[in-house]
Amino acid sequence: MFSFLKPSRGWDEKRLLIFIALATLVVSVVWHIPQEIEYISARGGELLVALTLSLSMFYVLRPVVRMLERGFVKVPHARVYATIIAFLLFFGACYVFFLIGFKPVQHDIKDFWPHSPEDRAKLMAQWQAALKNALASYSGFIPADVIDDPSKYITGRLGPITQHVTTWLSHQTAHLGFVVELLLIPVLAFYFLSDGQALRREARLLFPVTWRARLSRMGHQFDHILDGYVRGQVWMCLIAWVLVTIALLILHVPHAFTLGLIAGLTRAIPVIGPLLGGIPLLVACLFYTQSVQTTGILLGAFTLMHFLESKVLLPKIVGHHVDLHPVTVIMALLIGMEFFGAMGVILAVPIAAMIKVLLSEYHNSQERKLVLAAQNGDATAQSDLRELVVAREDELSSAS
Repeated sequence: MFSFLKPSRGWDEKRLLIFIALATLVVSVVWHIPQEIEYISARGGELLVALTLSLSMFYVLRPVVRMLERGFVKVPHARVYATIIAFLLFFGACYVFFLIGFKPVQHDIKDFWPHSPEDRAKLMAQWQAALKNALASYSGFIPADVIDDPSKYITGRLGPITQHVTTWLSHQTAHLGFVVELLLIPVLAFYFLSDGQALRREARLLFPVTWRARLSRMGHQFDHILDGYVRGQVWMCLIAWVLVTIALLILHVPHAFTLGLIAGLTRAIPVIGPLLGGIPLLVACLFYTQSVQTTGILLGAFTLMHFLESKVLLPKIVGHHVDLHPVTVIMALLIGMEFFGAMGVILAVPIAAMIKVLLSEYHNSQERKLVLAAQNGDATAQSDLRELVVAREDELSSAS
């Protein structure tokens, strides 16, 4: 009677084969998931570096392109011509810098790290003796192991960081993709500058029509944040480079140009950048001057410069582009460092500011819905709206 419910032998074998094939596929996928995740994260990180550098180049050159574009008002494709001229000026300035300004850096690198092993050993012995003599008079305040072997102490503290950076650089330069990504940086920046409107039009097609007005508004805010942040960081790096170089020249510390350049480049990393740039400055000053007093003066000047940068110059240059509380900035940096490494530290602040824009947009939309519901006579919405008004008044009174 119910014979149709009894599966045939052929169907059982086919079902068994399908089950074995699917199980094999699932096991294979699960088995390779860690390797695939590692590969995707590594390649994604490299692409993120290229995209970050190209966007930074875009925001640095965009004011120049806009200024040049005003001179080609009646010329077709004026934006393209202005972008080409801006790129020629940029690469010309880089060529002049490496031709003229990079010679002191090359000379300092030879002094810091000679080619022959004998010269390197002699230099390390000089560093060891100079640091030991400089710290000898402060034996009551400094641990004995630091005075006995200061270079080993410093290397032990900085060794993991140096090893991490060296490993990252070796992984980056170990494949052809690194060269391709370097070439992509100016190409992407060129298209961002010359054809940004077409890119925005294509990006809008990815979203429903009802979302586009809100996304366009948030896109303008994101652009405002990134523009102010990138250009502000560039200006702060240049200012730190100039000020530190002048301070080192006043204190008669050799290699002032290169040490100032290191301080300027590390300034791009928020909060912890000045600390990373200050360590080689203080060690070099202590080695060459063999004076803890002079090193203390440099430390005080460097701290004062960082305070003036963060409290006076940075608000003037960046303004309210990145409106975040210092605690929020520190938490964003810690999270970025923990999960995404060096790139997480660099991108933590603008990403946190963009998340704040998203949350503000969401809460504003919820408040508008609450007001409309209250106007339509919804008792619950009216009660929630009254509580919201009271909370706002409490915030204003506590702030005042």
